Amino acid sequence: MYKEIFSKDTPSFSSVRKWLGRIGLYELNREKEYRDDWIFIVDLTVELGKEKGLVVLGVSEQLLVEEVFPSKRGLQHQDVQILGLEIMSSTKGELIEQKLTEITQKFGCPKQIIADRGSDIQRGIKLYQQNHTDVIYTYDVTHAMALLLKHELISCEKYQSFIQQCSQCRKQLQQTELSFLAPPSQRSQCRYFNVEKLLEWADNLLNSPLDILTDLVPNIEPEILLTKLKQKLGWLASYQDSLSNWKQMVQMTRTVETQIKLEGLNQESFSIIQQYLTVEVDFPQGFAQKILGYLTGEISQMKSEQTLLATSDVLESLFGKYKQFSSRSPFKQISQIFLSICLSTMNLTTTLVKEALETVRFLDVEDWAAQVFGQSMLSKRRILFSATTDDTETA
Repeated sequence: MYKEIFSKDTPSFSSVRKWLGRIGLYELNREKEYRDDWIFIVDLTVELGKEKGLVVLGVSEQLLVEEVFPSKRGLQHQDVQILGLEIMSSTKGELIEQKLTEITQKFGCPKQIIADRGSDIQRGIKLYQQNHTDVIYTYDVTHAMALLLKHELISCEKYQSFIQQCSQCRKQLQQTELSFLAPPSQRSQCRYFNVEKLLEWADNLLNSPLDILTDLVPNIEPEILLTKLKQKLGWLASYQDSLSNWKQMVQMTRTVETQIKLEGLNQESFSIIQQYLTVEVDFPQGFAQKILGYLTGEISQMKSEQTLLATSDVLESLFGKYKQFSSRSPFKQISQIFLSICLSTMNLTTTLVKEALETVRFLDVEDWAAQVFGQSMLSKRRILFSATTDDTETA
């Protein structure tokens, strides 16, 4: 039996990619329900070149109220639908507003739009609100908390000194027998989304038992090891008090995020967070007030009995899956594989896959790509290098 199964030819990577493109295009073009309780989740993704991908997800308020919030869980990929997937060479606010208006005409006006505060998206949504005054624009809590942390820590000279020394320490340790003690690498972008990794490393190292550490490096004499540790990591001791304060700030943001992501933003969750930040947290109250300022601004837009979705994490997760697919491309350019975002929101049953492949041909995918992207970077490169080879051979 197994011999028979494994003796069959398996589809090539190219064939599978084409099938995925057809299924993704089917989902993108599939007729969606026209509703008056949509919640739009909006963001842009960037690869290489001038194009950016605008994605608009939709989730109904009914689904949130009846299933998601009562279950105290975050949105899952199959809770949302792709309402817009646009490739844009310019993302001026006026063009974002135009795309949102087109989606509204096709699927219905949303009650709420969730996004970060990137300048283009923010301007586009505010222009859209001028014609749809009842629509609430909610600032994604993950980006909001990261930005508050950034503003707090970027102006802190001691924290800036800490991350510089972490970077130097990593370079000094990475080619030595103590490389397992090196601090985690720091991301060039979005580093304030992951502050706790550095803080946890420092705290764990300061509290690590010396005898266990000695056992882990048996080829170095204990006295020599202690000298090396003081040389390479002794600087951490001067940050011990500050680490406690920084960790508490991070904990405050994560507690707020968890509460809002699982139960939504409403008067009850606001009261719980307010109690936590003003009574249960001792330090730093100035930072706590900034968090409350964000929450107060968001909750002031809503009706007293309303619960808002306040996170775009589901879209960030879809972008992450897309980047896993696109990592095999020779150029980091948005291309047909962008349709893989649609796949992640689908419940891929046998019946659905059959219907999609019977409905959409690969020629349809190529036509869509030609219309949306034009000529690819790889195609341009091949034509240029082919011409160069021909000229060389002629000479």
